[in-house]
Amino acid sequence: MGKNKMGMVLIIILLVALLVLFAVGFVFLYKAMNKANDGTDNKIVVEQMVSVEDIKTFPLGEPIITNLLEGPDKKEHVIKLSVNLGVNASKDNAKDAEKLLTTLDLQRTVIKDIVIGICWNKTYEELKSTDARSVLKDEILLKLKETFETNLIVDVYIDEILFQ
Repeated sequence: MGKNKMGMVLIIILLVALLVLFAVGFVFLYKAMNKANDGTDNKIVVEQMVSVEDIKTFPLGEPIITNLLEGPDKKEHVIKLSVNLGVNASKDNAKDAEKLLTTLDLQRTVIKDIVIGICWNKTYEELKSTDARSVLKDEILLKLKETFETNLIVDVYIDEILFQ
């Protein structure tokens, strides 16, 4: 009987120790996941309320002309659009905004490539729908925020858009 009791006590102690180790590991994993998800650098905000007076526009320059994806009509279509970016240049962000505007100026080709890449994946029919313009703007905005790792780009302005 003594050996059986000792064996049961040993098994209970081992199970309790494993349970405690599992709980501690779970707590560390939970904290690590929350810390990774809590970093402001990793968050991309799609919409941000910024006063119009605090937005500085960044024009891309010449209109972008590119092909569209072939749609059900089996015809080739092109799009011509002029794009400007809205950057949050409020007092709190003035320094970072100036730095971003300099970066954007140096990376115009990258920005145009992003816009062209998004347009290439759209059909004429998609872009003629009622909410297509806002969907296109949101896609461009999200991709630019991800590419430049910033929340200071707050809007995309399309001041000219033509389809053929």
